[in-house]
Amino acid sequence: MDRRSFLHVVGAFVGASALTDTVLEGLGRTLRRAEAAVTPGGVVPPLSYWIPNWPDQIEISNQVTAALQKLGLIVEVQQGTLDTWTAQIVGEHKMPHLGSMSWGGAPDRLEPDYFLTEFLYAKRMAKGGLNDGNYSNPKYDKLIEAQRQEMDPAKRQKLVWEAQATSAADNPSLILLHRDYVQAYNTARFEGVVPVLGSGIAMPYIPWSYFKMKPKTARKLVKVTSIYDVHTLNPFATPEVHNSTLLRWIYPPFVIRDENTNIAPWTAESWKVVNPTTVEVVLRDGMKFHDGKPVTVDDAKFTFDYILQHKFPALARVPDSIESVEVADRRTLRFRLKAPFAPFVASVLGFTFIAPKHIWEKVGPGLKTPADWPNDQPIGSGTFSFGEWKKGEYLFLKANKAHWMPPHIDGVYWLPVPSLDNQIGMLERGEADMLGWNVDLKQAERISQTKDLKVVRSATHGVHEIRMNADMPPVSDPKVRLAFSTAIDRKQISEIVFGGAATVAGNTFITPLSKPWNNPNVPNPAPSTDKAREILKSAGYTWNAEGKLVYPK
Repeated sequence: MDRRSFLHVVGAFVGASALTDTVLEGLGRTLRRAEAAVTPGGVVPPLSYWIPNWPDQIEISNQVTAALQKLGLIVEVQQGTLDTWTAQIVGEHKMPHLGSMSWGGAPDRLEPDYFLTEFLYAKRMAKGGLNDGNYSNPKYDKLIEAQRQEMDPAKRQKLVWEAQATSAADNPSLILLHRDYVQAYNTARFEGVVPVLGSGIAMPYIPWSYFKMKPKTARKLVKVTSIYDVHTLNPFATPEVHNSTLLRWIYPPFVIRDENTNIAPWTAESWKVVNPTTVEVVLRDGMKFHDGKPVTVDDAKFTFDYILQHKFPALARVPDSIESVEVADRRTLRFRLKAPFAPFVASVLGFTFIAPKHIWEKVGPGLKTPADWPNDQPIGSGTFSFGEWKKGEYLFLKANKAHWMPPHIDGVYWLPVPSLDNQIGMLERGEADMLGWNVDLKQAERISQTKDLKVVRSATHGVHEIRMNADMPPVSDPKVRLAFSTAIDRKQISEIVFGGAATVAGNTFITPLSKPWNNPNVPNPAPSTDKAREILKSAGYTWNAEGKLVYPK
């Protein structure tokens, strides 16, 4: 059995198994051990490296561990489900030395402010924030704040590039690659799928396939497999990309990314920047909620006031940027911003939604926060309405035929299937119509052997990275982080794990495909174990007789 085949078998057995109390306690021991005083001249203790229990992450960890072992380090890899990873690393900020994650191609992540701010801005170091590596650089923070307020695109680009160069000099993360989406569907049953950057043909993020695909048989229901299930139907509750973007099918945003990822009107018919701190948004006329009640400007104002009042962490970008919201006329909202905010349309209007006031104004008594309300019969105004959710089995979304752009299909079943091999088998047997996750090129070749199955490969702005805890020795040392980055062969990871179906990243989260925002002048170092050891030696590190890395004296 070759290495990649073994990887797929491991994935099938790992599935969605929960992280055990023993492993959680192990993380606690690692944190306490690392927080203890560093012994000058002492051996660097084992590094703790947390990963989600996905096949690609398992193999990436194998490659990274092998590279770091050549530097005289012991690496202890611990696996957990996405929910556990999110709860411990993001929710509690219990980041070990290294924490691995892949970030999908959500539409709001096409705006450069997302990765620059959410991952590395010091104000995102609080529990629940995505700066879980505790990176802090005052110069970087000033650049982030400046680019957010710069309304001139050319001047903003310079600030965005400088911010990338500043963080690259500190190496807060091992930024690996941008994996292509390699997906498949049944051409005998459906036609008209639309590949989109960051979503491919089947991801829920920018769902033009589901808006435009047509059935070729009498069956108009689409069955899609994914490794994920949703964990809440409350749109105020979750920032997790799969869950939140599926809920945007029910609760649509004000603007959407079109098939070429340009910003396009959606529930907003138009918008106008009146001045740097005032934006007016005109709602589309004639919209209705799924219960038949009209969508009004009062519902829209209520939603923003509700977010400002409750300060939901999942929607922190709203209170971060908006001072107040006014009704200008029966279809127009006027936003008063706290300061000029260049990403407002893409980041705020592209992520927020309109909740029905007649439902949500009654939510709250007896709850710590409305984000805790289960919302088990969600009512929105989107292209799809809620059908049924059986946790662990399926989420069914019905096509909203009263929508201004009604789908040709009747609905979509999202089927959570943790094992990728099982997903492929379901597609081959006709039990599923689309593969809503990624396969590698070897698996794609297998799928292509089945009649009527077509594989489609698309690029993404999503990214695989390994965050390093800037507060935990030895990765608190920038030179150690540089050495780690130098030791890792990103091209080799792409070839071994994904069969080359990926773009090797520069030392920035922003993909080279994202022009003009990607700074092309911040490459990752050429891979070299010898050079990595030289960097450690120059920082005062040595090796003992057994070859173990030793702290400077």
